[in-house]
Amino acid sequence: MAKRDSVVDSTVAQLRQLIATQYQIGDRLPNEKQLAEGLDVSRGSVREALGTLAAEGAVTRTWGVGTFVSVPRSTSSLSMAAIESYRERVRAAGHEVALLRAHCELANPEPMAARALRTGPDEQVWRVERLFAVDGVPSALMIEHIPTTIGGVTIDPSAMTSLESGLFDMLDAHIPGIVTHTSTEVEAVAARELEAADLRIAVGAPVLRTEQFTLSDDDTCLAHGVTVQHTDVLRMRIVR
Repeated sequence: MAKRDSVVDSTVAQLRQLIATQYQIGDRLPNEKQLAEGLDVSRGSVREALGTLAAEGAVTRTWGVGTFVSVPRSTSSLSMAAIESYRERVRAAGHEVALLRAHCELANPEPMAARALRTGPDEQVWRVERLFAVDGVPSALMIEHIPTTIGGVTIDPSAMTSLESGLFDMLDAHIPGIVTHTSTEVEAVAARELEAADLRIAVGAPVLRTEQFTLSDDDTCLAHGVTVQHTDVLRMRIVR
C-alpha cells in the first residue's frame, strides 16, 4: 500500500508540473491512457492522481467530456487518506506551512482526553498546543494530550514545538512503529472567543473541528487531539 501511495503521489506531482508548464486555465488534458503512457505509470495511478487534483480544485472532470484545468482555489485541500502529519499534508498539497506558536506542558487532561487516554482523576499528561499558518494565514489550532509514559517508555513531546517534528514523528522516535492507525471525528462548529482570536476570524464564524485518536495495533489510545481549522484557508478531503 505504501508503494502504491508513493506512485500516486509522484503522479500527482508530475501532473501538477505538466499543468503548470504546458496548459492554461480552461485547457483540456489528454485522456487517462495518453497521460499514463506519457508519464510511464498505470491508468489507475493517473485516475487516482486526477481525483486528487480534482478534489484540490486544480482540474474539473466531466464524465464523457474530459478533464479541464481549473482556476486555482484560494484554499488548500488536505487529504486524510494516510497517517501523515498536518505539516506533511499541507506541503503535499503544494502550500507553505509555518508554526506560529507552540507550547508543551504537563497538565490535567480535559474530560474528553482523560476518557480517551484512560487516565486517573489526578494524573497529569502532556498538553501540546500548536498554532499553524498556511501560506502566511492562521489556519489551524491544534491541542493534543499525550501520556507521560507508554508501555513503560517515558515520553518527552518537546520536539513537537518544532515544525519539523509532529506527533507521529515524536511517537515513532520513542517507540518505532507504535502508531498503526488513527480515528478522526469531524464536525462543523462556531468559533469560540479564544479560537477566533488565534485564527483571526469573528467569534461564531464557521470552523471545522476534528477530534483525533492516535492508536496502536491493540487500539490503545496513544494521543488525543482536537484541531480547529479555519475553513476559508483550507479544505479537508477524506478518502477511504
